[in-house]
Amino acid sequence: MSEPSNKSFKQLLMPGPQFGKITRRSRWQRYSLKIFLAVVIILIAAGFGYFYQDLKNRQAVLQPVIEDLRQQVASPPAKPSAPDTSVNTNTPQVSQQNSDLVVTLAKGNGRTHAARAALKEYLKDKPELKNKLRPEHLIYLEDLIQKQTPSPQVLHPGDTITFSANTMANALNNAQQLTDAQLNNLSKYVPLVPSLMTP
Repeated sequence: MSEPSNKSFKQLLMPGPQFGKITRRSRWQRYSLKIFLAVVIILIAAGFGYFYQDLKNRQAVLQPVIEDLRQQVASPPAKPSAPDTSVNTNTPQVSQQNSDLVVTLAKGNGRTHAARAALKEYLKDKPELKNKLRPEHLIYLEDLIQKQTPSPQVLHPGDTITFSANTMANALNNAQQLTDAQLNNLSKYVPLVPSLMTP
């Protein structure tokens, strides 16, 4: 057997580390990840430092406000003024012309307010009929009376609405014929009008 030539022998050997042949480009490729991670860590540390300093500044600015709040909480609370429970105190004025009821509206009154005032005036002379009516009946009556009485679309304080005695009588007859199911359906509206629950 002949000895392999020097050239072919070098080709058979596996390449090993090339210590003397490191170029700048290969160094950059080798260390780029380490450099990138070092830069990211430095930026994160700088961000935390800035945030911490900013947090201390905010606390210094807010400290007087926090102390004021603590003093307010520690001191006994001032007696609150009575809540404003008044609803609309402007009630419509009711007058009688022949057998009809004329309602003059006050500020904030609408058709239902007018119908409520007219119904109250109409039932004033009929206590036995008034005692038979439940709040559900009154809700029904107010709604029916205001729908059956012509009135302008836009109402202003001082406008008048005339409710005829016939409309009132027909509405009362219809209300007395309501079934229990209809009255139960109307009962959900009663809490919305607290004035109906008081005599």
